[in-house]
Amino acid sequence: MPHLPENGRVVRFSTHSATAKEVASGAPLLVDVEFARGHRLYALSQGTFTPGNPEGSPANPGTGSLVRVRHDGTMTPVLKGLDRPTSLEIIGHTAYIVTLTGEIWKVGLRHSRH
Repeated sequence: MPHLPENGRVVRFSTHSATAKEVASGAPLLVDVEFARGHRLYALSQGTFTPGNPEGSPANPGTGSLVRVRHDGTMTPVLKGLDRPTSLEIIGHTAYIVTLTGEIWKVGLRHSRH
C-alpha cells in the first residue's frame, strides 16, 4: 500500500532463476495480466486506492484501466474509467473484463507496432 502506479509491476519468472524480473511498471493495483495475439501483453489495473481504507479493500469506483505493456517497459492505457475490474481474458482481438459488481465489458483491441 498505497498502490502507487510505480509500484504496479508486471514481472516474469523463469525456471532458471530464483528471482523475478521486472517486465513493466506504471499502473496502480494490478490484478491480472494476459497475452494477446502477436505476443502483446496487457495488464488490468483495479485503480486508485484511498489511503486509510482497510488493507485488502478494493480500489475506488471508476478508476480502473486496461493497459498495454510497451516494449520499453512502460504501460499505455487502452481503456480508462473501469469500475473495480477483477479479471481479464483475451480471445482473439477482444478483451473481456469482469468487474467487482459482476459486469462484463467487451473491448476490441487495436494493435500497433509499439
